[in-house]
Amino acid sequence: MRRGKLWRRLCRFSFSRRRISRASLARLCGEQASEAYALVVHSNDVNHKRFFPNAYVVSKREDKPANLYTDAYFQDLSFIGDQSFEIVLCTGLLEHVPDPQRIIDEFRRILKPHGRLIISASAVFPTHSAPDNFFHFTAHGFRLLFREWARFEVLRGSSRPFQTIAILLQRINLQCDVFPLFRPVIELLYHVVPWMDVFMIRQYDSVSGRGPQRITDAFMPATLHAVVIK
Repeated sequence: MRRGKLWRRLCRFSFSRRRISRASLARLCGEQASEAYALVVHSNDVNHKRFFPNAYVVSKREDKPANLYTDAYFQDLSFIGDQSFEIVLCTGLLEHVPDPQRIIDEFRRILKPHGRLIISASAVFPTHSAPDNFFHFTAHGFRLLFREWARFEVLRGSSRPFQTIAILLQRINLQCDVFPLFRPVIELLYHVVPWMDVFMIRQYDSVSGRGPQRITDAFMPATLHAVVIK
């Protein structure tokens, strides 16, 4: 029994616990930091208190501190009044609800005129929190979902191609039992691989037609980050 437990621990051991994917999200929140009254929905993958100290927090996880707990899909936000917040922060949730347009429309209702929604969602990212992992998004999909909003202040990928590969490699160590001698090799790779992004000259959103209109900031981002103005 003890030998079996030790083997499982070795198959899941990592030297580094810091998740590469979270650095860019903290940077986005740092850029948008405010003392205005903010609604924080879900957003367990960023320390929102650092950036939005005056926040009302809604969560589905009762093991996390929050002002209010709701169902897994945040189906009833009607208790929050119309135009009651200047800022809404929602990270890592949109891909986990079966009807993302509904929750986006709710955020639009809740925000004051010209209010900001700071949001992130999976793009090139492994299945996680299954079975409640329904969608992955592109920048074009975001433009469709937010077509009724005034404008995007920010719409960008969270990572360049090789950094995305590093994030995926880290997720292998996080989500898989890997033969113990091979785990340090994977860990070394996900620390080294992002440096290869310095050799990327330009990225396009299509294999064909590589004209100026096809240039993108990240054709293979791990997640999408956006700041959308009501």
